[in-house]
Amino acid sequence: MTENTVDLKKLILLINANKEINANLNLDEGCTFEAEDHKPLIKVINYFINYMETISSMPMEVSLELRGDQYVLIFLSYTDKSDLPPLSDKLSDALSMYKAKYVAVHEKGKYYQIKVTFQK
Repeated sequence: MTENTVDLKKLILLINANKEINANLNLDEGCTFEAEDHKPLIKVINYFINYMETISSMPMEVSLELRGDQYVLIFLSYTDKSDLPPLSDKLSDALSMYKAKYVAVHEKGKYYQIKVTFQK
């Protein structure tokens, strides 16, 4: 691995250690890719975690899955809220430099999920 290698599992564990988030982690090994600058990705992940922490007092579920041609990072919070503030419109641009995109699903009164997919 080089200094440009992003290891998503190590990155999530580092953020978790620094922020002491209330989360259950289920992280696959081997989710790595090359990127010149890690900082925008760290900011996006922090943004997602901060957002999820504001909508629920229960532990969030964070999972990282190694799939055939992609890596999927999922943030899930159980919430009884029906109306949530919108996510920033700058997230898609920041994720595009990592060949990634996200989808948010809100099952009102039940949960909110953000799924980030990285192409290998």
